Amino acid sequence: MSIDELEYGMPPETGRREFDRTPPQDLEAERSVLGGMMISKDAIADVIEQIRGTDFYRPAHEVIYDSILDLYGRGEPADAITVADELTKRGEIGRIGGAPYLHTLIASVPTAANAGYYARIVRERSILRKLVEAGTRIVQLGYGTEGGDVDELVNNAQAEVYAVTERRSSEDYLPLAEIIGGTVDEIEAAGHRGEGMIGVPTGFSDLDRLTNGLHPGQMVVLAARPAIGKSTLGIDIVRSASIKHNMTSVVFSLEMSRNEITMRLLSAEARVHLQKLRTGQMGEDDWAKIAQTMGKISGAPLFIDDSPNMSLMEIRAKCRRLKQRHDLKLVVIDYLQLMTSGKRVESRQQEVSEFSRALKLLAKELEVPVIAISQLNRGPEQRTDKKPQMSDLRESGCLTEDTRILRADTGAETTLGELYALRATDVPVWALDERLQYVRRHLTHVFPTGTRPAFRLRLASGKEVTATSNHPFLTYEGWTPLAELRVGSRLGVPRHVPGPEMSVEWDDRKVVMLAHLLGDGSFVRRQPVRYASVDEANLSAVAQAADAFGITPVRDEYASARVTTLRLPAPYRLTHGKRNPIAAWLDDFGLFGARSHEKFVPATVFHLPKRQIALFIRHLWATDGSVTVTKGGQGGRISYASTSRELIDGLSRLLLRFGISTRIRTVRKSGCRDGYTLDISGVDDQRRFLQEIGVHGARGEQAQRLLEIVRAKSGNPNVDTVPRQVWEDVRQILIERGMTHREFAAAMGTQFGGSSMGKPAPSRQRLGRIAELLQDDDLEIMAVNDLLWDTVVAIEPVGERQVFDATVVGTHNFIANGIAVHNSIEQDADMVILLHREDAYEKESPRAGEADLIVAKHRNGPTDTITVAFQGHFSRFVDMQA
Repeated sequence: MSIDELEYGMPPETGRREFDRTPPQDLEAERSVLGGMMISKDAIADVIEQIRGTDFYRPAHEVIYDSILDLYGRGEPADAITVADELTKRGEIGRIGGAPYLHTLIASVPTAANAGYYARIVRERSILRKLVEAGTRIVQLGYGTEGGDVDELVNNAQAEVYAVTERRSSEDYLPLAEIIGGTVDEIEAAGHRGEGMIGVPTGFSDLDRLTNGLHPGQMVVLAARPAIGKSTLGIDIVRSASIKHNMTSVVFSLEMSRNEITMRLLSAEARVHLQKLRTGQMGEDDWAKIAQTMGKISGAPLFIDDSPNMSLMEIRAKCRRLKQRHDLKLVVIDYLQLMTSGKRVESRQQEVSEFSRALKLLAKELEVPVIAISQLNRGPEQRTDKKPQMSDLRESGCLTEDTRILRADTGAETTLGELYALRATDVPVWALDERLQYVRRHLTHVFPTGTRPAFRLRLASGKEVTATSNHPFLTYEGWTPLAELRVGSRLGVPRHVPGPEMSVEWDDRKVVMLAHLLGDGSFVRRQPVRYASVDEANLSAVAQAADAFGITPVRDEYASARVTTLRLPAPYRLTHGKRNPIAAWLDDFGLFGARSHEKFVPATVFHLPKRQIALFIRHLWATDGSVTVTKGGQGGRISYASTSRELIDGLSRLLLRFGISTRIRTVRKSGCRDGYTLDISGVDDQRRFLQEIGVHGARGEQAQRLLEIVRAKSGNPNVDTVPRQVWEDVRQILIERGMTHREFAAAMGTQFGGSSMGKPAPSRQRLGRIAELLQDDDLEIMAVNDLLWDTVVAIEPVGERQVFDATVVGTHNFIANGIAVHNSIEQDADMVILLHREDAYEKESPRAGEADLIVAKHRNGPTDTITVAFQGHFSRFVDMQA
């Protein structure tokens, strides 16, 4: 028998069964994809639009693919050498066959230009494998019914097949020439309809005029506080669609039973008091109305599902079936916060956010509007007028406009206020994935959420952010609102930042000039541009850097002050419209005219190559930086001082590119401007700074001496620890494994301490050993993630502030002021309708019987407040003129 027969299956005449064959795969295509990616960066961009790591048949290929993507995401080259180094650091180089295999992959590639084509082959084979797997599971479902619910099995089988075809190619864009024809057709069709309705009618004339009905693909959030009538309003819209306009709709109710919903429908349609229906105390006229109404509505294409604990997959499968069989036009889910995934998630906020995103995808997939009924938080009850706002919808909170967001494209920070003013969309940011690793995601938009009480949160590292009390921050237990944090709580902050997508190299001399001018330069208006230093090495560096601008420095000695200055005059006569080239250059950054406390690191510095960022920091540290060695010669201090907090924060963010964590201290003196000191402590961070960056000039001598000291020392593992709550998880795992604490201590090679487990927070290294011993993935995530656990030192009220929120697709989080924060749940909604009834709070209200439909968000149209009548005894809302 040949190798081919062994691998691809026996010929038909041998009688070997089809499902004994090797799953569909093309190893040559997989090797060509990986080889092409290591040859060309363009090939990487082509491939990642086509496939994921799990599409590879060989596990080793998936490992290589993930390593290439990590390097690419950090802005580093991805070739055989760097990929081998990355795999070695991960301890996976042996798993893939060693470094020679990477060179074999490159040698096997006919041309990197075809990488996208090879990727399509890999994807197609992956889909075929998944189809085979789905078929096998469906066969198992069929043979394993044991009298089970056949309808449920069919639904599960549909879900299995659908899961195979769910993922589409990311290259679904079209040229304008192919789009414009369909757009014109839609415009013409709208013109022929005149004033006719386009979407599903809601039954409220003013709302329909505002929205032109509910449109296919829309996700609509309908929200209110309890007992206001949000479920009733949802049923009213369903009544309009199915009973009045014969459009198929379905209600998935996790709150009310189908009989309760039907009773409300009968009350609203027959105009019989709901309480009479509940008690059965009805007269002959009431029964006559009910009988007449039953005949009218029994044929309506309305479906109600009150199954408990419905999962999203079940809802999707049922909606697909209704779409195929009954041309489904509207989906209502009552209500969002009662849904559960049944999976372990970091927090309830994340789970609800995932539901929100999934419902939007469902609306787009089936091309129907999906109404998600949602409960507001207690925000309205804290206001005098009790009116709801968009911010009340969120399980997360809001941040002030000066909050700085870290971009993944440029590596620089921008504020929420700036993004909102620019109406910026699809801004790449860094966000934590499910393994707590930073990945690139898109912030789709920023929106204001009103003026609300805010609090300043300060961490031990000196990081600060101002947020509302309900804004979630990442703790060990998951995303936790600020109001539930206390001094001593530990929050996740980035321990490093990947390299940005954009990389622009400067002339090294300009990098050096900017660093020195930010430190010891003066460039205020109506004064000469000058530089002052006592270090000849610094003066020489600036003099050489000036040549990049065609400038010859003028040296001035000030013996009494023991300082030398360099004037940097223009190399030509200054006339109207002709400026000093350094002044014009600084003005491009928005720096010219800034005094010491107003200086900052320009955004363009953040997307310099890593080598030039090191050059920038090396020379900046030579100005107001400090490197000292202790008297005993056992350690030292590395710090930088400035009166500009913005400059200090920018420097701190740049150091994250090297995985260097810092601590910011505020120095206050009576009658003086506040000063700020950036400290690099801990042997590991100091060693990394001194080895990868260093310090220019005279301070470099002390830096070299301290480097020799820290190279000979081991880092203190207790500096980088995981919150002690992790011990609760360890105890639970020990119980599940049937392992005693004494046996655990022996396996770890430590002394048994009785009840002492859990008192000190474990280091990441120790937790890594525990995770390996217990073979637990969750513990491993906590040991090797991209987070450092900082400590809350103060939470202070700062009064009412204008606040904003943002939307991040998929992960629902981003980096704000160097801290991991969550975003809102309304992000995926195309329309948000907030329901308000004044008489629910004030019984003697002059607006008794009235309700406001506040269209607070309308992605494709105007917003407004629409007043309707509330007829609670009939369980319905109606137009005011009805």
